[in-house]
Amino acid sequence: MHTQKNNQAVIFSCSHIAKKFELIEVLKDVSFTIAKNERIGLVGPNGSGKTTLLKIIAGQIEKDSGVISHSRETKIEYLPQIHDDPENLSGGEMAKKILLPIMSSDANLFILDEPTNNLDIDSLKMVENFVLKSNKAFLIVSHDRTFLDNIVSKIVEIDSKTKSSAVYEGNYSDYIGERRAKIERQWKEYSDKTEKIEKMDSSVEQRLSWVKEIEIKRFNNKNLPIHEKEKPPAAILRDKEGRAGRRAKVMKNRLEKYKESSEEIVKPHQGLPLKVVFEHERGGTKVFNLEGVVKEIGSRNIGPIDLHIRYGERWHIIGRNGSGKTTLLRMLLGELKPDSGILEKGENVRIGYLSQERWLNRPDSLVIEEFLEATKIEETTARELLNRFRLTTEDVKKHISLLSPGEYSRLMVAELVALRPDCIILDEPSNHLDLEAMEELESGLKDFKGTLIMVSHDRYFINKLELTHVFDLDNHSVKI
Repeated sequence: MHTQKNNQAVIFSCSHIAKKFELIEVLKDVSFTIAKNERIGLVGPNGSGKTTLLKIIAGQIEKDSGVISHSRETKIEYLPQIHDDPENLSGGEMAKKILLPIMSSDANLFILDEPTNNLDIDSLKMVENFVLKSNKAFLIVSHDRTFLDNIVSKIVEIDSKTKSSAVYEGNYSDYIGERRAKIERQWKEYSDKTEKIEKMDSSVEQRLSWVKEIEIKRFNNKNLPIHEKEKPPAAILRDKEGRAGRRAKVMKNRLEKYKESSEEIVKPHQGLPLKVVFEHERGGTKVFNLEGVVKEIGSRNIGPIDLHIRYGERWHIIGRNGSGKTTLLRMLLGELKPDSGILEKGENVRIGYLSQERWLNRPDSLVIEEFLEATKIEETTARELLNRFRLTTEDVKKHISLLSPGEYSRLMVAELVALRPDCIILDEPSNHLDLEAMEELESGLKDFKGTLIMVSHDRYFINKLELTHVFDLDNHSVKI
């Protein structure tokens, strides 16, 4: 096998891999290499073909075209997603379920599909430490961006529109910075080319207009007496018309050659990064007061809970699986009532909410109908805002079930922006937002001056938001 820049032997490569299921093209042109001991993150939106690619590499399904090759010594082991009910396994047990097959295998290339799902922080660190100390190679699909930051030295991205791959050196954060810069470069090149063509078109039009004017003057000149026609002004007009016509022809040829020599000018399919800004009018200082709040969940209770949440604070609600985090959020929203205790919401508090089940419980309506119902804003304003989130005039007429995960993600963030909330409540937002929407939501929340209350296991998200308070539901303690 060949070697790559870092002088490590390449133990696996795939070149121009393509795959269709019936008439649906899942992968079109995927190429990358894996070196000995290399750890690679495979990223892309839901539905972009990541699991299909892993199964092709593992030999579980056939590719349609392309070449896969590896050294004689390469032995591949594929570990698909673990689907056990996390309620029945502790975090440590989940981690062992992932690590034992790796520890007991003689493979030197492991393919891991979402190994971090349902792991608590300690278990995540256990898996991270093992992979970092291992002398094996890994190709990993994970939505845990901190895990990828800590583990990988290369990112392979599958583009859901082109069905092709792009390779970025570095960890996840390096990839995000380079990807953003690449998209901005593509847009600048597109803008520069279209602007140059517009200017050249305009110059040609101007020249042709001048030729037309001179033609009209010469035509009018024909009506002069014969002894006037041959005077210098007439001769000058004739020469001017000739020069202007030749110059227009030269410019037109130059424009055509530029268009031919320039690669076809295609608008970048990646939109410019969204700019999420949460505007709101400040409410009062008190947002929520909870005193002795208890709620029965099945055969057990959560609480008593005592919380005092003030404007501008950033709260992280933590606790083991099943401890009642979502139940607490639903009480704050007024969807559930406490069985005992006092829960007061401040006056004029305007709440924006992203639920954990939002993708699964999509409303049965058209995009524009759902948006107007949720936000109560005027339709023209709604359409303008949705367009800002790259939901076109055609998109807003679609039934919500027809939106891609990325489009639906942008719809949800657009709703949050339109509500102008002064209190934002998030329940595991990473579970249903695509990469771009998540990155831009983080950016908007970083500058948000209102109150933030969230449940999240996403360490990358948590670290970006500079939280002020942590409430642990397991022992009802508050840390600042």
